[in-house]
Amino acid sequence: MLTREAYSVSPLYFFNQPIPTAAGNKWLVSHSLRELGFYVNYRPSPEGIRDFLCYGFVPAPRTIFQGISAVPSGMSCQLPFANEDISWHVADTPAIRPSPQQPESTFLQQLSAHTAIAKAAVLLSGGLDSAMIAAAAHAAGTPITAYHARFSGADTSAGSDTHAARMTVQHLGIAHKEIVINSLDALRWFGRVVDALDQPLGDPVLLPFYCLFKKIYQHQPQHTVLTGEGGDQLFGSWSMKPMLMRELYPEAGYRQEQGYLASFHKFADEWDALISAKLGQQLDNTVELESPIKQAFASSPSADFCNQLRWVDLQLKGLQHIVPRIDAMAKAHQLTLHHPFFQTDMIELGIALPNHLKLSGATDKVLLKMLARSYLPEQVVDRRKQGMGVPTSQWFRLGLRPLAMYWLNKNRVAKSGLLNPDTVQAIRQQTLTSSDGRGRRWGDRLWMLCVLECWFASLEGK
Repeated sequence: MLTREAYSVSPLYFFNQPIPTAAGNKWLVSHSLRELGFYVNYRPSPEGIRDFLCYGFVPAPRTIFQGISAVPSGMSCQLPFANEDISWHVADTPAIRPSPQQPESTFLQQLSAHTAIAKAAVLLSGGLDSAMIAAAAHAAGTPITAYHARFSGADTSAGSDTHAARMTVQHLGIAHKEIVINSLDALRWFGRVVDALDQPLGDPVLLPFYCLFKKIYQHQPQHTVLTGEGGDQLFGSWSMKPMLMRELYPEAGYRQEQGYLASFHKFADEWDALISAKLGQQLDNTVELESPIKQAFASSPSADFCNQLRWVDLQLKGLQHIVPRIDAMAKAHQLTLHHPFFQTDMIELGIALPNHLKLSGATDKVLLKMLARSYLPEQVVDRRKQGMGVPTSQWFRLGLRPLAMYWLNKNRVAKSGLLNPDTVQAIRQQTLTSSDGRGRRWGDRLWMLCVLECWFASLEGK
């Protein structure tokens, strides 16, 4: 029996068929997808490639390899002794605990407990989540150094991430180090970034994480690194408001899982033209693309739609994408990470909090902002959420062009057999994709396709 707890951040993979031995059937199980992939000759799964193109990762129980499955968090999997089918069960259904009488003090106490350590480096993006982690650690007496990444030529004036990060460290009086990243850094470190991934992950934020951890390892290799990852999952990600609007004013034929998948902004409407003809013909159409989203909605411990969205964010974007991508980059530099917002007691408190302390009108992260006003400058607390926007479109027009020329040239793509060479070339020749609301979408998609091709190439000879 293989089991993952509801909030487990550690993946668990298994070979779908037992291996006969003299002592009986033997099941292959591992926390490493690359390790198990060897036993299936790294054969790509058509459903896994499709999922990667639509999500930017492959949500459990599927994986990128044929013949290998993943155990979703909160599920158990019974592996049979003979030729019976594998059976799945809900292993861990969290109960909703009552909201505390004083949620502000409870939240602050728990956050302080998770940030009170001997020494720490803090990843400071400029956003509220990481700033509050720095403030809580500082208030708890933890000696900290903040690390911030900015991109060459990016705006550093009032309102920018860098300006907010500088205001935070100045206000708290903590040590601060900045690194500047450009397209040549992306070209130099891209292969190392992809080699560090146990599974393909298509988010270009991997690069600044890699560079930040490289810097931290040079200066503070023994320090625990605190992050603000998980704040969106506690209070509601940026996709919550559009989802709420679509729920209130549904279009004809609207489905929740379809709307949620669209919030990933990958290739959900284009994957069938992008996947290679060979893999497309092998695709099992009974394996539904959106089934992981349906399962996440169904497993929510709350019937409230806002809490359901937060739960789905936690199960998919949080535990299967956000944590694995940053953990992989830290592991490449032998660093220990700690995500206070992703701790079990914080997640349970987040579920228990009444909605008005999470989202009130146009104001999000209500409780976090209430607490932050006692520790951080008003400009940091009230600034609009931006996210770490890696300037991939600008890079692929200039210094990163050789990366696309190498990994996405027609002959290489045809040889790998993962993608349709003609569709890839059409994407390369675009500047912006259709209905693109953000200028970096085109570059983000090129990065994602380069990651897929490079990741499979990194398996050769292993």
